[in-house]
Amino acid sequence: MNATQISAYISEATKEQVESYVKRRGVKKGFLIEEALQHHLQALREIPEDVIIPTRIVVSENSMERIADLLESDAEPTTALKELMND
Repeated sequence: MNATQISAYISEATKEQVESYVKRRGVKKGFLIEEALQHHLQALREIPEDVIIPTRIVVSENSMERIADLLESDAEPTTALKELMND
């Protein structure tokens, strides 16, 4: 098998979960990462793109300032927001 090394930054919490899993299961980190990537890529191929919910939302600086202003205001929630939260 030809192998290629990759490098990635991950959170400390993810690192701890990986280390805990490999210790419990007795597998190598490389095996776990390869399997996880294969499962993720398979899911991306099989699940329609419009139903995949991103794990992160990126907003512009202006949007973030608007969000912060709204969170700090005493304004009542809109009808649309109330309906969304009730669902």
